[in-house]
Amino acid sequence: MTQTLNAFPISFDQNVKIEACEFSYEKDSFREYREKYRDTHTFYRTGDKALCISGDDKFPVSGTAVSVNANEHYGLMSSLVKDGVIRFLKSQGRNLPIGFNPIEIVSTLDKDNVIKNLVDSSFPFAVNCKYEIDIRNIRGSLHVLIDCSTKTITTRSCEFFITQGFDLIGKYIISNNGQEQRRLLGQVISITENQAQYRDKDGAIKSISINLAFPEPNRENFDEYSRHLFGSKTADFLEKVRVNISVFNGGQNKKERIERFRAFLADKIKTLNGVSIGIGNAKDISREIYQIDKSFFVFSDNLETSVKDGEYGGLLKTGPYTKRTFDRNNPAICIICSQNHKGQVEQFVRKFLKGIPDHKYFSGGLEGKFNIGTSRVEVFTLTDDSVASYKSAIETAIQKKTQDGGKWDLALVQVKQAFKDLPVDKNPYYIGRSLFLLHQVPIQDFTLELLTQSDQSLGYSLNNMALAAYAKMGGVPWLLKASPTLSHELVIGIGSTNLVDDRLEKSQRIMGITTVFSGDGSYIVSNTSKAVSPDQYANALIDVLKQTIEKVKTRLNWQRGDTIRIVFHASVKKFNKDEVQAVKKVIDDYREYNIEYAFLKISDHHGLHMFNSATTNEKKGKFAPYRGQVYKLNDHENLIYLIGQKELKQHSDGHPRGLILNVHRESTFKDIKYLSNQLFNFSAHSWRSYFPNPMPVTITYSDLITQNLGWLNKIPGWNDTVMHSKIGQTQWFL
Repeated sequence: MTQTLNAFPISFDQNVKIEACEFSYEKDSFREYREKYRDTHTFYRTGDKALCISGDDKFPVSGTAVSVNANEHYGLMSSLVKDGVIRFLKSQGRNLPIGFNPIEIVSTLDKDNVIKNLVDSSFPFAVNCKYEIDIRNIRGSLHVLIDCSTKTITTRSCEFFITQGFDLIGKYIISNNGQEQRRLLGQVISITENQAQYRDKDGAIKSISINLAFPEPNRENFDEYSRHLFGSKTADFLEKVRVNISVFNGGQNKKERIERFRAFLADKIKTLNGVSIGIGNAKDISREIYQIDKSFFVFSDNLETSVKDGEYGGLLKTGPYTKRTFDRNNPAICIICSQNHKGQVEQFVRKFLKGIPDHKYFSGGLEGKFNIGTSRVEVFTLTDDSVASYKSAIETAIQKKTQDGGKWDLALVQVKQAFKDLPVDKNPYYIGRSLFLLHQVPIQDFTLELLTQSDQSLGYSLNNMALAAYAKMGGVPWLLKASPTLSHELVIGIGSTNLVDDRLEKSQRIMGITTVFSGDGSYIVSNTSKAVSPDQYANALIDVLKQTIEKVKTRLNWQRGDTIRIVFHASVKKFNKDEVQAVKKVIDDYREYNIEYAFLKISDHHGLHMFNSATTNEKKGKFAPYRGQVYKLNDHENLIYLIGQKELKQHSDGHPRGLILNVHRESTFKDIKYLSNQLFNFSAHSWRSYFPNPMPVTITYSDLITQNLGWLNKIPGWNDTVMHSKIGQTQWFL
């Protein structure tokens, strides 16, 4: 068995000296130099200085001549190697490479169109092979990273779409066909003669010839044109497209293509100043990988069940953790559904509550699996799909229960997949969610499309749906067993989401914060959670940290001198100096405890993959690593897989993506192996599904909170202070 990365060691003359001109760094002028002299010079920033490297010993900037040892400045060498890759690719007469961190090149060959077997030559979109090249320092040596995936491009201009009778009004258009760096022009507002009038990002109305503009190759345009072309056969076509792309991104194809591209580059790269670069074969790292032990869960009678049997096994044996303390037994449940589908929905809800006989995982339904007694159900129907109809039905349901002197324990609301494309203030999904939450009623939606599934498939969907519904009603299905340590632990997850109503407007970024702490031998997801804008984020983080410390220290009876470990998980962002200093300031207020802390950045966009030859002959996940495999990249970074070969459901699921964990240098607790094991356990602690999650619960829940509260805050009449009440103490966002 061999295990390799898509990272290939770089070799070069270690004794070579790089002659450069050093000058003061200024952002604007540095950018101008790079743009103006990119064909003849390389520019590299190092702190408040910058270096200019020339291919002809002439320098367009004034500064000091310096000589740098190549083996002592890997950052500069990385930049020179990537610059050399770009120059070589340009010399091949291929598509111009895009970007630098990483370099991207998209194939234009017909054989590299992943969907060519599904369409004829007139189809105006292609899904082409894309390569990304970057440099990473792994265990003290420079490596070239080569990744292979796909990119959708538009192959026909707006003129073609118009002749096919496809409506472009409201669509976003770009200035070229996407094979080079594409530039968003704006949104089409009208078509007159041979001109398209569009609104640009500044709100100005401009025109462009319809044979010079192209519809943006986004999912919306691709799907809508497919519906225009294939009509009732669209769903089948789009599923075949999905499968083709997933198979292309499978481990075997990905590995083979990456190795061919490495061989293509292997001995052809030279830096601007003439240094020859060798790119070797991937190293077998199988002896350097370790496997994390399985997680353990705690149920109502403290029975421990390993992941091997799954959380399902523990629930069958003992019931949920809150079996004896759950306070919504015999729940009152209202159903909001279309009057045209009332009979089908009633059958569906009965299966949800009572189960599907003989189904392996869902024979007992929500009531039997979670021991909640017999539900009291009432149906309220919709006359149509409008917001007004949803509001009317929901208000009727709420008034009915208020008159009865109680409130609903759960609302089951029928929605449509198409609702996701509607603006939030015209979206029945968000309108309905806001109304129920304002009245302290958790909501579980379901789609009409779900009703068409066979009982076998439906049972799997209902199994996860029941798990989330139980948690939304305040139940605790299970707890994650904490590894015994000498420290109390508090973990704070920081997630984010970008809310985009209009592609031409700047997206609104929302930060979410979720806390998890160890108590009674188990990890407990705290009710302390927030979603705020970035300018409020630092203060919100401090507030949450203070509130949680105060709450947890009392609950767990912290004593003077106790060791307290605080771990911060963050995705898609860096911990900046201000955040670190703010956290340190809070910790200074608790000097009676021995507090240590770790800032852990979690990244799933890095282009690094692991290939395991042990899974070569598997029907699904060929070359995929196993869940829980970890490779140490350096003293502060690990590559870890939370989803592995066995977690893939079918052969078309593609190659699983690992996470890179990075411990910030300001951390006082830096045990990367311990932090990796802890994060691995948190990936099995989400109550959205019984399967391991590709992200830890700290990040998953934070992202869900931001998505939900971010959109709800755009609805007139919504007030998120409602989350300070009992509904906010449940997992309402699942």
